[in-house]
Amino acid sequence: MSLKTERLAARGKLAELRLEARQLETSIQGDIAAVRLLLPPFEKVEDVKAEQAAAQCVELAAKHAEYLGKLAEIRAITKALG
Repeated sequence: MSLKTERLAARGKLAELRLEARQLETSIQGDIAAVRLLLPPFEKVEDVKAEQAAAQCVELAAKHAEYLGKLAEIRAITKALG
């Protein structure tokens, strides 16, 4: 594979990663909003939907870890491309 072909492949991968990161960011923002709705600040403690909020937070944490991984890949490819 020539250098030009490698650079084109890396740019394609970079574009793909950026799109995936944007999609994850949107999904994460939705999860954050959902958790906030499940934990209203003035709700009675006995009415808090703790189990649902916890499940949503687990999903949020997994997406956040994936998002950070995408950002690290984006930085590495961007640095390699100069």
